[in-house]
Amino acid sequence: MKVLGIISEYNPLHMGHLYHISTSREKTGATHTICVMSGNFVQRGEPAVVDKWARARMALHAGIDLVLELPVVFACASAEIFAYGAVRTLHNTGVVDFLSFGSEQGELDSLCKIASLLHEEPAEFKEFLKQYLDMGFSFPVSREKALHAVLKELPENIMSHSNNILAIEYLKALKKLKSPIQPVTIRRMGASYLSTEMFSSFSSATAIRRFLMDGGMVTDPVLTGNLPDFTVNLLHNEIINKRGPVFPDAFSEIILYRLRTIDPETLRNVPDVTEGLENRLISCAIKAGTLSEFVSMATSNRYPATRIKRIASNLLWGITKDNLRAFIRDDSCGYLRILGFNSRGRELLSRIRKEARVPLITKTADYRNKLSGLSKTMLEYDIRATNAYVLAFPDHRQRMGDRDFTMPVIKID
Repeated sequence: MKVLGIISEYNPLHMGHLYHISTSREKTGATHTICVMSGNFVQRGEPAVVDKWARARMALHAGIDLVLELPVVFACASAEIFAYGAVRTLHNTGVVDFLSFGSEQGELDSLCKIASLLHEEPAEFKEFLKQYLDMGFSFPVSREKALHAVLKELPENIMSHSNNILAIEYLKALKKLKSPIQPVTIRRMGASYLSTEMFSSFSSATAIRRFLMDGGMVTDPVLTGNLPDFTVNLLHNEIINKRGPVFPDAFSEIILYRLRTIDPETLRNVPDVTEGLENRLISCAIKAGTLSEFVSMATSNRYPATRIKRIASNLLWGITKDNLRAFIRDDSCGYLRILGFNSRGRELLSRIRKEARVPLITKTADYRNKLSGLSKTMLEYDIRATNAYVLAFPDHRQRMGDRDFTMPVIKID
């Protein structure tokens, strides 16, 4: 058995994802594939366009054998924390041989050199970083300049691409965990991650979501050329049943209310809030009428929109800096939450039950007996996130709470 690991959001799963899965399996010779997938909220601080169970079905139809949920405390966090939490989840299965990720670079050598430098942080790098920061450059710009100063042969703008940045964070996480998992990268196909332009094929997930948010039909040929048939059908089913699509502004009232009534000291303990930002956030929430307006008002060169959106989303389940630090610090903290599997996934589960480093959660109701301490607290944040997420469903009859306890694991033969 050769096991491939993939980290994803599949928001929604499109042709580029399908290419990545098939090419990764071919390149590694993998017989089985595990995907760690973000749940109902994703790394950019937004709700997923449809819920985690619908997206788990997409993954299984695309050739993934076992879908595990990435805890929301990692899923809706900075690239470094997102990557570390996801790699740690794969590492904790005890069975993964390869981790495949997309990158604009398409080769590992440069990415590995950067990851090693950032992991080790030698004195020369720290000195260059300090010099550029003292010159008034932002941290990302200073870091990139320091990298090029030390690693002079690096390709230009390598740190300007979203997938390259995530790839480097995955490699850093493997080093931090001293994991035996072997990294593999596949060159990203089609539009860039943040592109909002629709093409006949290989459009970004961002463009696909924007098309739906602007009123585009899921059956429109412009969209169907970018999505596998099963994704089209699953999206259509969620829309017909009025469980989607879900967009950020559906949470405007909840989040603006929280920001207008929260104590500044409490807001300071939300991840990504640095000293002084709490006052800006509260002031913008008083003036804004929607979440989009709030994000636009609060965003600046110092505070990018993704950071503002993550702060807003984290208010929905109440995560604190102290808890997040504790989750990251304790490598034994965690669980393997199953969202779905197929027949090969059953074979994987048989191995994981023997070799996993953390508990396997098949039925959410069992978490109280299987988990304790920080691990139990972590899963309870997932439950809170789902309870918030369903409030955005178009049909109020679909908004009942505790969906984590009533939705079965997806099984496809």
